[in-house]
Amino acid sequence: SLIIIKGAKDVPVPEILPKRAVMWVKPTVLPRSVASYPIGMKPILPEFLVDSTELNAVKSRLASYEHMQLPWMEEYLLAMGEGENRLHRKQWEFAVIAQALDRHGKLATGKTGLGFAVGLEPLATYFAKRGARVTVSDMPMQQGNQGDWAHTAQHSDNIDKVWRAGVMPLEEFRARANFRAIDMNNIPSDLMQGQYDFVWSCGSLEHVGRAQKSLEFIINSLRCLKPGGVAAHTTEFLLNDKVTHEDTYLNFFTEREIRDWVAVIESMGHTVLPLEFAAGTIVNVDALAEHRMDDHIQLMDTHGTRRLIHTSISLIIIKGAKDVPVPEILPKRAVMWVKPTVLPRSVASYPIGMKPILPEFLVDPTELNDVKSRLASYEHMQLPWMEEYLLAMGDGQNRLHRKQWEFAVIAQALDRHGKLA
Repeated sequence: SLIIIKGAKDVPVPEILPKRAVMWVKPTVLPRSVASYPIGMKPILPEFLVDSTELNAVKSRLASYEHMQLPWMEEYLLAMGEGENRLHRKQWEFAVIAQALDRHGKLATGKTGLGFAVGLEPLATYFAKRGARVTVSDMPMQQGNQGDWAHTAQHSDNIDKVWRAGVMPLEEFRARANFRAIDMNNIPSDLMQGQYDFVWSCGSLEHVGRAQKSLEFIINSLRCLKPGGVAAHTTEFLLNDKVTHEDTYLNFFTEREIRDWVAVIESMGHTVLPLEFAAGTIVNVDALAEHRMDDHIQLMDTHGTRRLIHTSISLIIIKGAKDVPVPEILPKRAVMWVKPTVLPRSVASYPIGMKPILPEFLVDPTELNDVKSRLASYEHMQLPWMEEYLLAMGDGQNRLHRKQWEFAVIAQALDRHGKLA
């Protein structure tokens, strides 16, 4: 319900709205409160417009301008032959994956790693330089020419293509690395025997299919790890919408999907390092068609009528002591159907494929007898005056139906303001 009291006079809609501008301003480095967007584009959701905390800590987090300013970012980039820090989110992905594996002691002689869809990224060469032995993979060639890969020159099909010149000699790299063609949706069983110290994928799992497919890949990648092994994955995160963008080749995931993945992964006995959904200062939102070459931390894509702002997110996972099957009913996030009568909020569940109610709405209404603009709720409908209004207007007894709630709250608002006389 929206209850509005008319002001003293009609004032024109301002050209720039406070905090939610709808007219375009080039988004270089703007204060978050005045950053604005093209007509028709949803602004970045306010819950993400916060500063990162504990910037040097290894966490699962969003790419941010503040995080990229840390000195160790450029140190990793230079060491892997990626050059100076250009404030590009792909560089951020390289550096946070390297940091997570380094801090957990996985980049050392005697350690083994498995990389998925490595393309031409510099990580495999850098990991081998540090002493690890790596199995690097990419899609089978017949798949590698599909979708975006055909025109972005990101696909590799042999170990020499993966090698980054200037990081280590090619012959040394060949001695520490081997190549396999792997479909991320069909990881060979001989790789899922728990023999690796670390696995990684960099901006790849958004291409394997929809959210369920991406989760299945993450779970299967964990099966490749020894207990205590580390999985470091980065993917696309949607900043200005709560509805996932899904298509054949590219998916942008929301906070809801990420939290659901974490619920499943942790229910299997693994540990996801703390999530931080902090986009920080909005810098260099790239809205150009050739965005893959333009330096950016946030990016705008147009898909049909939707203008989507997205960035990168890292997921850092520690393998548990053993593989536990996915439970049929997930704690707090049930995915099997239960008839939603009056269930406690913590156990209310949903059909497969249905997004749960967003947690920010799972709160009890306050000041129930006050006239407010509010959501319909079970608690609000229990008030005696609800049925009094319904009986008076001939709508019968309170059936806990939201349409009855609408009738009653409209009547109450007008009645309390003395308009029904």
